[in-house]
Amino acid sequence: MGQHDTCVREVQRLLHAKGAVIGVDGDFGPQTLRRVTAFQVIAGIEPPNGVVGDTTKQALYESGARMDTWSQDEVRRRIREVFTEAPDRAVAIADCQSLLDPLHILPNTNGTRNWGLFQISDSRLTELGGTPRKALDPEWNIRAAKRLWSQDRDFSDWPHCDRAFSPSPSPSP
Repeated sequence: MGQHDTCVREVQRLLHAKGAVIGVDGDFGPQTLRRVTAFQVIAGIEPPNGVVGDTTKQALYESGARMDTWSQDEVRRRIREVFTEAPDRAVAIADCQSLLDPLHILPNTNGTRNWGLFQISDSRLTELGGTPRKALDPEWNIRAAKRLWSQDRDFSDWPHCDRAFSPSPSPSP
């Protein structure tokens, strides 16, 4: 990360040509890292580490892998259809977690990652029978999040975003 040059610009251009929503500015920052990692998952490149090595470079030029995904409006609509009991809250949770970006990937300091719209962790993915590839599919991610919600009929898997959605009591004067 932190690299800035024409090679980064070319990677960004290739990702954009594959359907990724990404700025082409030549800066290898967090968004480029997320998009490279998502491309690696979609293209089946192991391990998906965000590094543009020979295999990733070749796939960017030659593979048919596509990064087209749902728009924010499509995401909002589908979340509301699936989370009929709490549609606005579910949309707010996903917006807080991923900015409604189905390909959002967040690395954690311990080497694990959170995946997709609802930022489902590696450990939860395993419990749900998922994979990183499945987690980047918005339909799968939304349905998996609904399964998590259904366990206790709450958003306890997303405590920070749920707290941000819930109005806090005003301090007493």
